[in-house]
Amino acid sequence: MFDESNPPFAPEVCLFASEALTKRVWALLDEAAGVRENRDPECLHRMRVASRRLRNALSLFGGCFPEEERKRWEKEARKVGRALGEARDADVQAASVAALVKNLGDRRLRPGAERLLLRLKQRRERLQPKVLRALDELEESELKNGFPEALRGLSARMRLSLPEPAEGMETVRGAAVELLVRRAVELEAFQPVADHPERVEELHAMRIAVKRLRYTLEIFRSLFEGAAEPVLETLKKLQDLLGEVHDCDVWIEFLPLFLEKERRRTFRYFGHERPMARLRPGIGFLQEEFHRRRAERFEEFRDFWRKNQEAVGWKGFARNLGRGVP
Repeated sequence: MFDESNPPFAPEVCLFASEALTKRVWALLDEAAGVRENRDPECLHRMRVASRRLRNALSLFGGCFPEEERKRWEKEARKVGRALGEARDADVQAASVAALVKNLGDRRLRPGAERLLLRLKQRRERLQPKVLRALDELEESELKNGFPEALRGLSARMRLSLPEPAEGMETVRGAAVELLVRRAVELEAFQPVADHPERVEELHAMRIAVKRLRYTLEIFRSLFEGAAEPVLETLKKLQDLLGEVHDCDVWIEFLPLFLEKERRRTFRYFGHERPMARLRPGIGFLQEEFHRRRAERFEEFRDFWRKNQEAVGWKGFARNLGRGVP
């Protein structure tokens, strides 16, 4: 049975966890009003990222809480993140196509791209009720109504057991290095994937591993007196490159399906497919564009990965952070 007065982690670590998790849960909750208004898509983006950072932190510090409660909080954070994710993806896709449409010089390409943009905007509008339902559920959830109180209670108990919390920083730093090494090992397991552009799903999973290591290092960055910053910049670059590769993969899979759906829609409405002749050039151009981008971004990613992996490796980066810090 879980003993709240004696959690599996050291009290110093659980006190640090209570502060880190408090920041992350309020980063999530504070964006809800803006997402509900749906005026600025960045509110939704920040809330989605906050849900990921919160889930990552919970997975690190779960030993500070009863397992049943931790699983419930993680489930609720994942649920709202999933609802926001679909809407965010639609926002990003629409913005990407809108930028392409703006710069299209060939008028023959515009009808297809503009039709795609219209459908993406319509999809985003259809997703908003789902987002609102997720926010309504969040209002009634334990994540909002129980988790902050549990964090305050954890902080109070740990402070009572540690009259001088600052003296425990070495313990926290040791736990941080251990957790960072764990995340780094998860990332290094993807080493064989970095030379295989055809492994679409594994490259996406690799991006998630990069993100988990980056989010974990962000939690502990204050412990390493600036040494974490260059590593964070490198991880951000890797995450961005793999993200662009994944975005292209999504487009490459989606565009033929979109074209077929529009063909069926056109036939039902007109009884023939002749209007599709106006749409195909633009969609064909986009298909070629995303294939080209995908190849470029993968090569850029592979070169960047090799450059950083050939130094001390990600596990080495994690271990070196803890050295030489007083």
